[in-house]
Amino acid sequence: MKIGAYIKNPALLRRLLRKIAENKLPIKLLSEPSNEVNVIITDSPEEIIGKDKIALIVKDDEAVDKVIEEVRLLLKRKIAYNILAIGIDPGKRTGIAVLGDGEFLEGKTFDNKESLISYLLNVLKKYPYSKCIIRIGFKEPVSSLIAELIYRNIKSTYGRVDLEFVSENKTTKSPITPMKLKRKVPRDVTSAMHIALKRGLRVEW
Repeated sequence: MKIGAYIKNPALLRRLLRKIAENKLPIKLLSEPSNEVNVIITDSPEEIIGKDKIALIVKDDEAVDKVIEEVRLLLKRKIAYNILAIGIDPGKRTGIAVLGDGEFLEGKTFDNKESLISYLLNVLKKYPYSKCIIRIGFKEPVSSLIAELIYRNIKSTYGRVDLEFVSENKTTKSPITPMKLKRKVPRDVTSAMHIALKRGLRVEW
């Protein structure tokens, strides 16, 4: 599969190029729609129609992030992750880790829970998935507060999302073995990875 990018908007092109470099993706920059590729990332879909190609359309920064994930899946011969597992390590600084079929995709730390919910909503829009499990390290009362926020703002809208509470025993000390990390991540994110990988007790509402 050969993938190209035909972007006219300079700001979108700069963002796309940064994302291509960050993810080391084999995407060729095109000056015009070309027969060299069969998938084209573009902000001008009207120029691609009828050319027997897959067009991945970008119109803003959020769309660029989503398209990059679609390309990563296409290169793996997938259209979606079977399981999107999100681990949350509650605490003074809350760590979050996102895994697609066991592969670490991204992570972040937060000082407030409102920002965490906004981040989760963006993650669910960004990554195609068949099923999502959000696993929260059990540390009361903060775990129940996060679960309630997720249910109120996310689960009521996204039907394919399950919630689980996970014991935090050994989540900070054991090494990450199921995946090879390409970059260093904060300790709270590492703990969130372990939480994402552990089965927990399903939260029923």
